[in-house]
Amino acid sequence: MNAPFPRAEQHRCFEQQIRTQLSVRVRRQDDGTRSYLILAAVLQEWAEVGLLSAQMTTIAARAKVSTATLYRLFPNRDEMHLETLALGQQLLVEAMKECPPHPNPVRDLLEMAQHYAAVLREPYFKQFSLSQTFMVRMDSSVKEQASIIAVAGYAGLIQYWQERLQILVDEGFLKPASINHMIFRLIGPIEARTLHWHHSGRGTYIPDKGWPHEIATIVEAFFEIYGTKKYETACQTLGWDWPSFAAATPSPQPEPAQAPEATLESKGLLQLESLERAVVEGPLPADFIAFVEGQLTHMLTHGSNRLDTSDRYLRIVAATLFENYRVGYEQISMAGIAKRAGVSTKTLYRTFPDDLNLYREAHSLGLAFFSAWLSRDVEAANPIKRMADYLKIAVDTYLDTRSLQVSSIQFGLLADQGRETRLHTSNFIKSYIFAFWSRRFSRLKAEGYLQGEIDWAMIHALYGPIQSLSWGHKSNLGATPKPEGSWAEACWQVAEDFFVIYGTPQFHAMREKMDWDGDQKR
Repeated sequence: MNAPFPRAEQHRCFEQQIRTQLSVRVRRQDDGTRSYLILAAVLQEWAEVGLLSAQMTTIAARAKVSTATLYRLFPNRDEMHLETLALGQQLLVEAMKECPPHPNPVRDLLEMAQHYAAVLREPYFKQFSLSQTFMVRMDSSVKEQASIIAVAGYAGLIQYWQERLQILVDEGFLKPASINHMIFRLIGPIEARTLHWHHSGRGTYIPDKGWPHEIATIVEAFFEIYGTKKYETACQTLGWDWPSFAAATPSPQPEPAQAPEATLESKGLLQLESLERAVVEGPLPADFIAFVEGQLTHMLTHGSNRLDTSDRYLRIVAATLFENYRVGYEQISMAGIAKRAGVSTKTLYRTFPDDLNLYREAHSLGLAFFSAWLSRDVEAANPIKRMADYLKIAVDTYLDTRSLQVSSIQFGLLADQGRETRLHTSNFIKSYIFAFWSRRFSRLKAEGYLQGEIDWAMIHALYGPIQSLSWGHKSNLGATPKPEGSWAEACWQVAEDFFVIYGTPQFHAMREKMDWDGDQKR
């Protein structure tokens, strides 16, 4: 079990699936294969330049067909994109199958998790997933069809995980439990470091000790929660030693070179402190959207002195975010922004000569709304309930379809950037999120309930499963997921799992003494 995993690290399986499709030779009258080639070429174009910058002439060249042939076979660009999405989902499952079963079911799960993380880190897959997310958020007829395709494809991937986990249950290595919850407990922390890290514009996550060590730690934690006596006995008798395996992994590679951060980075998020005060000082609005609409309306209100231009900058940015929220990123117009801000288009362009800087500021303001709203403290004495409540606030916020409209500008900016994976807010938002959870975890440590170093692994162990189970699903697939019970129960289960991994003996003693589990039913 201490051998490294070269297969997932050395291959780009998703990219290779696309390149394999493009290498197929086509007979003169074979339009079926030719259409397939074109779809593979679209996937490659998305990967190289991004969905919004894709060019039909370049796609034709990649597929080795004329533009006339391309338009004959795909007269409707939206239909071509939808068929491309379906092909990409198919190739993702094929890429996962590049990791063959291992005769040892525990080792099999470890290799599969390692392989999954490698596929999600591929540049080709990153751009495909971003294109899919943008399509399921578009304000058009494509949105619903794209969501249907994405959900169907994702179901195939989930089935793949279900089959592997069921083998472990049947062979007695995992406790009988909800397979669905098991899946997200395992893949959530992986997706938090890969798919969702990328989609939040934070660039590339680089583990301190390398990916094999990182994934081994995730899978070990999974078995801490679900492993049976048979698993524990096998670890002792067969020498399955996770720490030794992790220590034998390669040294970490340096972070890939990325573009310099924009100067906006140093300013943090626009209006963040003001919005945080609004949340704390209250009264607290009914929900996140009421908070956003109320604050944007306030920002867009002119002062009594029409000649005072001091608030013009903020009004224009607020108007941009409001337009993005109301009509969607792809439908934003400068005329609409100017009208909502109460300025002329000439004044707008004088204030923001570059559209990109305006969109970046609007994105910064949007992030400030989310950050301020989610930063509320929970005062529950029961640590399980406290962590579950933090998760429930996030679920309620992000599962609201309207909140996805507020954040759509983020995916528009990422789609416009092509293969550049960091937004200008990257460094600040990473620091802000880490500080947020550090404060919550430090309180648990002071209470004697939490052990282990506060790091991203700890954050992802709590946040990752519920993110993948709920709003990650909604954002990436365009469909609202349904938990097996309630969302409150799902959040409680994730919080319970977290304390199985990180809870101290004092936590477990107090849990029984104070009947903390009873709070879930009360």
